[in-house]
Amino acid sequence: MRFSKNKYMKKFFLPAIVALTCLLVASCSEKFKIAAPYKNITVIYSYLDMADTAHYVRIQKAFLDQNKSAVIMAQTADSSYYASLNVMIKRLRIADSTLADTIHLYRVNLYDEGYPKEPGTFFTVPNYAYKFTNKLNVNYLYRIIVTNPTTGQVDSATSPIIDDGNDLNFISTSFSDTATLDFAATSPNKFFDVYCQYAAPDNFLYENLTSPAATAQVIIRFNWLDSDYTTNATTPHSFDFNAGFETLNPMGNYTTIEYKITNMQLYNAVNSGLGAAPAHVFRLMDKCNLYVYLGTQDFVNYQQNSLVQGVGLTGAEIEPIYTNVKGSDALGLFTSRGMKQGLLKLTNQTMDSLELGSLNARNNIKGRVH
Repeated sequence: MRFSKNKYMKKFFLPAIVALTCLLVASCSEKFKIAAPYKNITVIYSYLDMADTAHYVRIQKAFLDQNKSAVIMAQTADSSYYASLNVMIKRLRIADSTLADTIHLYRVNLYDEGYPKEPGTFFTVPNYAYKFTNKLNVNYLYRIIVTNPTTGQVDSATSPIIDDGNDLNFISTSFSDTATLDFAATSPNKFFDVYCQYAAPDNFLYENLTSPAATAQVIIRFNWLDSDYTTNATTPHSFDFNAGFETLNPMGNYTTIEYKITNMQLYNAVNSGLGAAPAHVFRLMDKCNLYVYLGTQDFVNYQQNSLVQGVGLTGAEIEPIYTNVKGSDALGLFTSRGMKQGLLKLTNQTMDSLELGSLNARNNIKGRVH
């Protein structure tokens, strides 16, 4: 699981957080309270990422009590955490699923790790998770095993690892120092093309899949400065344009993904993201960040089920609609992701259109900082 202080890092797995949060507060629902007497339901959640030097797994219990207020229980750490758990990860060789080694995880307070919990109904301290720092390897499957020594219950889940090193290649979009973002033309057939190829590890085969990556998400971050010409003060800002998810397509030894983002979508993103310039302020555009995330088939399954059934207050059921955790009273999502990023410079033609065109007049763009 990647706990990032940058907001763009949260976008890829935000839907999973929403659904699992709904599970943790499920005792507020009359439907869920009638279903069964009090029992512990273990929730396991993690996104493993090769780019991280530390990996975290959140393991909590969804509380349910017909005689106590959910609001009061939410303020007590004992309602959400087990007193003792044995947590390990077994690394299995992809080639034959034999055991390579075992990693033992230890419990940490995420507050002490630099990841405080946002304030709200639930308690904020402690904020426990289970941690390990071993470098991830794409040639292994990672199987987490959670044992409750008090009840003897054993829960598990398995995930392959997505390589976000050199295995994600961009064909039409380069991440060199000269990479550009051009959306100067406004005709309907003009678009910005993001085309990528992902190479799976050699001889990869897991649950009849030949690649650990099954879906992608593209986010373009627009960066700019608000410059107050009365005080000469400058304030940095950013806005994320989410191009959405796309399924990877098999093509020979690679899987490919292509996004064709229309120029008008990008104009509208700048218009809404920057908004009307405040009085005495003009805008200076900076380079854009391009982020491409890759997710596993388990994430695809979760996402597709979420679209059909819904999550949150309008969802059809209380329980999460997809889980890859095996156990009699266990739910959650244990998976991995990859991410590649780079910088894009707005072309001169694009800057002219943003500064002089009527589409973005209210943004008051007057130049750039690069």
